[in-house]
Order: sequence, then C-alpha cells, then structure tokens
Amino acid sequence: MRVRALVALLAVLLIGVPAFAQSQDDLRAEIESIKKQLSQMEELKTRLADLEKKLDEQKATPSVSAGFPGEKVKIDGRIFTGVFDSGDQGNSPNWSTDINDAKLRLTFSPSANVTIVNRLSTTGAKCADFDYFYLDYALPKTTLRIGQRKLDVGQETWTDNPVENMLVTTAVSHISGYATGIALVGKLGGSAPYEIGFMNGARGVMARPTSGLPINMKIGTPLGSNAFGSLSYFNSGKIGANDKSAVSIAEIADAPAGSTEWKRSIWELDLRYNYGNTGIRPLIPTGDLPRIMLGATYGAFGDNAVGAPDRDGKYWFVESLYSVNNRLYAAARYSAVDLDDSIFAALGKSPVAVNSYRRTSIGLGYRLTNLTDLKTEYSFNDTSGGSLKPSLNQWAIGLATKF
Repeated sequence: MRVRALVALLAVLLIGVPAFAQSQDDLRAEIESIKKQLSQMEELKTRLADLEKKLDEQKATPSVSAGFPGEKVKIDGRIFTGVFDSGDQGNSPNWSTDINDAKLRLTFSPSANVTIVNRLSTTGAKCADFDYFYLDYALPKTTLRIGQRKLDVGQETWTDNPVENMLVTTAVSHISGYATGIALVGKLGGSAPYEIGFMNGARGVMARPTSGLPINMKIGTPLGSNAFGSLSYFNSGKIGANDKSAVSIAEIADAPAGSTEWKRSIWELDLRYNYGNTGIRPLIPTGDLPRIMLGATYGAFGDNAVGAPDRDGKYWFVESLYSVNNRLYAAARYSAVDLDDSIFAALGKSPVAVNSYRRTSIGLGYRLTNLTDLKTEYSFNDTSGGSLKPSLNQWAIGLATKF
C-alpha cells in the first residue's frame, strides 16, 4: 500500500510541474502581447492627434473642387517647329529656328447641348492670346455660336497652318480672321454646310466702333462623290481709319493709306476634289489620305475708302497633293494676288509696297506616325510694281504634329 501511494504521489508531481511551467509561459506571452498593444495605442493616439490638427487646418482654409464633378475638359493642340532660311529681305535670312505655329485648345461640355471652346496661341514660344473663345448652343436644326470665333471665309482658312496644310506656307492671299459676335452654323439638308454670322468689328472688339454691321456668309455643297464647292462673302461694314478689318487678305487688315473711313468686302469661290464632304482635309491626323487631292480658289476684294483711293484686287490659287506611298507625299501650290493699277500695298508681308505678288511652293512630306509628319518646302516668291524686287524665296524643314 505504501508503495502504491508513493507511486501515485510521484505521478502527480511529474504531471503538475510541466503544467505549472506551461502556465508561466502563457502568462509571459500575454504580458508581451499587452505591452505591444499599449505601444500600438500610443502610436494611434499620436496619429489621431495629427489627423485632428490637419482637420482643423482644413476647416480654416476654403476647399477647392470642380464646378461639375465627374466632367472633364478635353485638351488638344498642334505644333510645327523647324529651321527656316529665306532671301535677304525675307523673315529668316540667316537660317533661323522657330516655332511658327503652336496652339492649345480646351473643350468642355457642361450639358448635352452646350459646348465651350477656348484656344490659346503660343506660336513662337510666346503666350500671345486667345484665338477664339465661344459657346455653342445646339438647336434642333442649327447651332448658335456666341463669342469670339474664327470667321468661315473660304476653305484654306481652316488649314492655314504648317501642321494641317499640305505645305508649310499658305497661298499668298491667305484669308483669315477672328471676331466677337454671333453666328448660325449647320448643314442644310444634312449635307450642305453653312454659316451666317454677325460681329462687332475687328478681332477682340467688344463694343462696335461704328454703326456698320459686319457680316459673313458661306454655303458649301458636295458635288458628286468626291468633289466639293463653296461660296463665301464678307462685308466689314463702315469702320474707322484706325480700325482693322476682321478678315485679313494677303496679311493686310489695315485701312488704305490716307482714308478717314473705309469698308472691306470679299467674295470667294472654292472647288475641291478629295477633300472630304466639307471641303476641308487636314493633313494630320493622316487617316486614309487620298492618292490625289486637287483644289482651286478664285476671289476678289474691295477696300472702299473715304478720302483716299479705293484698294481693290483679285486673288486665286491652285494646289495639288500626290501620295507616292502610304508614307511619302508631294505637294505644290501656285497662288497670286493682284491690285488694281496704280494701287500698292505690302502684300504677303512684303518689305516694300507692291502691286502684285506670286508664290510657287513645292514640298515633300513623310508620315512618321498618324499624328507626326516631317515636312520640307521651297517657295519661290515674286513681286512686281514695287520700288525694288525683294529677295523673299524660302527654305523650310521641320516636324508637324498634333496631340
């Protein structure tokens, strides 16, 4: 009996000692866990204090948020940068590097029938001003355009830059203009684009300087499957001698010398082949560029002056493009501007007043990508009637791209 009791007591002792030791390990582990949690709590307290401090700072500062959450402003633009060399009286007589075209456009649609468009000019790496800033309001049959817009006069005016034009230079006539006003824009019968617009006067004028009401009208129509024709008209109304016409011709927008009041009128007829159903075909983006493109323009203008001789003239040009393959293309244009007899002006930025100006441009383009072309051109420039014949021929080579 004593032996059995001794064995039982020994067994109890052998089993109880490990259990007691195990209990101490659990206690130590729990103690360490609590210490760790206390450390984390201290970190959380510090983090909480920092967040509360930031919240107090934000309450003291007005918050900035989008006016229309979820809506986005669309941004696109273009740039041409290259090297230019001209005759002694030209713009670049010593091989100059220039960014001679750079635009940045922002488009925002706050609702289904309202679109706001704003384009900034940064040509020459300078922040110049806004080309246009207008609002389009879509109506059932037309669009109402209000603000400063590009005037729809002729076809080349929509590609009068070295990025979208088939050549680096434009026709010597170069019709272009911006003005603040109102216009109706749309398509008659769904296929004939038109614009009927009124404006305050010259570009940037917010209050009409005279009682004259400038107006522009244009109607275009497809002619068969690949041809397009359009007729444009512009009348500046009576404007003062110091006021510029909203539309320039051959880089001239000023009044005839010596006039006290004047008025400009323009009409232009355009025919295009393989320029699309609006007669406008930017070279970039490339897309499916046709094998052959042909264009012809004829127009006339009259600058009726008070107190000075009228300055009337005619202009015309023909142009063509041929795609050698899916990357290489060649283009050419011949353009002319003629003033009436005994009338002179600095046509095409000529350094001397001339009576007529001729420009022949030939060029090559190579499509690096759908949005980037390498372009080169040589233009022959010839004037007549001036006190001298300025040397204006020009080489140009550069990169044209859109984004």
